[in-house]
Amino acid sequence: MKITEIEIDDSQTGYYWIQIYVKNKKQAISLRHQIFDDQAIRTRLENEIQQSQNVVANSSNKMEMAVHNFLLDKLLKIQEGNPE
Repeated sequence: MKITEIEIDDSQTGYYWIQIYVKNKKQAISLRHQIFDDQAIRTRLENEIQQSQNVVANSSNKMEMAVHNFLLDKLLKIQEGNPE
């Protein structure tokens, strides 16, 4: 899918609209689903990061802290776009 143009519209209501132009309706619908799916994944990722941070901060079990520190490191790299 190739995005041909992106426009930003200020509607004077305090909201901004983004118009993304693609080749056809099928691609537009696909892109819309992908954006909302990505948003849901990001929310779940942020929640998991917060949960691991809470476990590390509040746990007295060294093994549990080590596991969550490892998990937290991996999740933060994914969030940054660097899975390595």
